Amino acid sequence: MKTRKLVSILSAGLFAFTIFGTITAAKSGDTQTGIIAHAADTQFDLSNKEAGQWTLAYYGPTPDYSNYDPDFYTELNSLTAPTKVPVSTVSNMDLTPGQSFNVSTVQVSPNNIDIVGYEQYYSDAYKTEAIEYNPKGQIVDNPSLKIKPAPDNPNADYSEVEGMATVRPEDVVVVKITPAKPSLKGTLYFFFNNTGKFTLDHSYSYAVNDAKTLTPITDTASPSTITAPAGTKTIQLNQTGFIKPQWTGGNANISIDATGKISGLDNPAEAGKTVTFTLTDAVDPTNTHAFNIKIPAKDTPDNGGNHSDKGGTTTIIVSNGSTTQGSQTNQAPSTTPDVSTASANQSDQASNTSSVSVPSSTSKKGTAVYATKTIYMYKNATFKKNQRLVKYPKQKRVNRPMFVITDYARSKGGALRYKVKDVNHHSKSAGKIGYITANPNYVSSVYYQSVPKNKKITVIAKKGVHAYKNQSLTGRTKSYKKGAHLTVKKVVKHNLTTRYQLNNGYYVSASKKLVIQEN
Repeated sequence: MKTRKLVSILSAGLFAFTIFGTITAAKSGDTQTGIIAHAADTQFDLSNKEAGQWTLAYYGPTPDYSNYDPDFYTELNSLTAPTKVPVSTVSNMDLTPGQSFNVSTVQVSPNNIDIVGYEQYYSDAYKTEAIEYNPKGQIVDNPSLKIKPAPDNPNADYSEVEGMATVRPEDVVVVKITPAKPSLKGTLYFFFNNTGKFTLDHSYSYAVNDAKTLTPITDTASPSTITAPAGTKTIQLNQTGFIKPQWTGGNANISIDATGKISGLDNPAEAGKTVTFTLTDAVDPTNTHAFNIKIPAKDTPDNGGNHSDKGGTTTIIVSNGSTTQGSQTNQAPSTTPDVSTASANQSDQASNTSSVSVPSSTSKKGTAVYATKTIYMYKNATFKKNQRLVKYPKQKRVNRPMFVITDYARSKGGALRYKVKDVNHHSKSAGKIGYITANPNYVSSVYYQSVPKNKKITVIAKKGVHAYKNQSLTGRTKSYKKGAHLTVKKVVKHNLTTRYQLNNGYYVSASKKLVIQEN
């Protein structure tokens, strides 16, 4: 049986009690006065690591090889700075001082008798669990990682974790301590791996009204902002990089459940408001992220299309100013697009938007267009100088102002207009609705519709683009930096957007703000 640390000294030094429940008489004139009964258990909060005086010990394959750290409770131990478990160490026990040994198990245990009391096994007082997690916060199946049973009782343990040598270098082991007896309360977490470092892989996405396609949020800075399209009832928030995610926020009308699903966004009393929700990791409260949900005003038309799982195109604004259409998931440039209408000198009266005939080459409703020259947005389809809403100056390609087409109209003289919504999130004009020119000399589709003659494209997005296994842009495989030259096989349509399939079979967005065709 392994030699373990002395838990406490009882009765003015007359008796010593070890964690195995063995009582030995200490010498005091060679008189043994008897066994002193333990008083009633004291209520104790396990989550208070320092009050519990938690210690750390490494054990080798033979009983006397161990290294004991009584000051572990004062040392740094966190999710991103876990304690590094060595492959081998040197014994500091009395029987084997200076002896090198390979570490087979790791033990966390308290020195405070209020926790363990006079229990024979640690598991009589509290339960120990050890789970391996990857940087995305997902559980890694590792049968070798487990709590070692006590040699004399397979149904009990001394809080020893074995199998640390089998943990992957990029992962972390979370040791969870919870009460097993009623006098204890609270939960305590410890973190271990073989490197002493752990980097979380944070990502965020969401789905509107139970849509099956997730919309990624490419800017991980907190808070992320999501502009809910008109008609939104629910939004499902999703994440990676949180081990024990907890969702909070909302108000009396809008709530969020344990899975991150927000309900009540269609409550008329909340129209035009912004509601905040917070994601916090239970194992590390410093691991947190906030989401601002902007709810459209009552009179805002549904400019985002159909968000059900039956198809249609959605336009969602995320916090870095990027626009996601359909299931678009490539990272947009970090600059904020502005959008606007063009010709300033045309004047007539708009015809009925519900019965406007348009050429086949006209960009379709629900698709995104951007301005290639200076344009204006107007209040009506008949362009008058005193009805200008926004001016959009000519910009570099990656910064061109973007709009989503919601309808068509014609001026009294017959000029075709696009009725649009400004989707340039960080601009003051974001969310404005009006009319812009449909003249292809001023506005153009955001997405390429064809393969270049030489089948070459170049990445122009400042943050690069991602490649995916599927044309729905799911199953991310690799990333291409700005300036990368790619060879394309074909262009494919996905809802009202397009993708390029590369020669390697992967897919990238065909957005003109992300890539450019080579001559």
